[in-house]
Amino acid sequence: MSPGVQLLLSIGARKPQFLLTGRTLTDQGLMVTGMLLEGWTPGHLEQVITGRPLPQPVKATVGAIIARRLRDANASPAPATVPFPNQTDQGGGARTGPGTVDSGGWVDQSAVDTYREMNECDGQDGLCGRPRRPGTTMCWDCSAAVGAATFTAFQENATV
Repeated sequence: MSPGVQLLLSIGARKPQFLLTGRTLTDQGLMVTGMLLEGWTPGHLEQVITGRPLPQPVKATVGAIIARRLRDANASPAPATVPFPNQTDQGGGARTGPGTVDSGGWVDQSAVDTYREMNECDGQDGLCGRPRRPGTTMCWDCSAAVGAATFTAFQENATV
């Protein structure tokens, strides 16, 4: 079990509405592990995931909502590594905060991000997260939904 999976399981134990399982737990655990390596603290990540209530009604899976929240948070630098103005080390470079984690060679986050960009469905406004259908930007379910909507619109226009 990676540190990310452990953190997600501990969050799910405290707040069952955010519990992830199966493939979603593995995928998001990889993302969380990468964020921990970049300097995010477990407290910051828990705030990112559970800081806002789930939307009502829930129109996407909880896994998709958590994936979106993590992806949005990961677009900015980790709070523990952002230098304050005039905060430098002895050599003039910016210091990292106390939340910096030694990588130990766990994850290549850029490879994870590239994999996600190349392989995750863009449906449901980017919240789907399922594997893409070969040759498209959507999974089977989302492309079927788009195809059905297009066919219905075509039929309506054809009868007018």
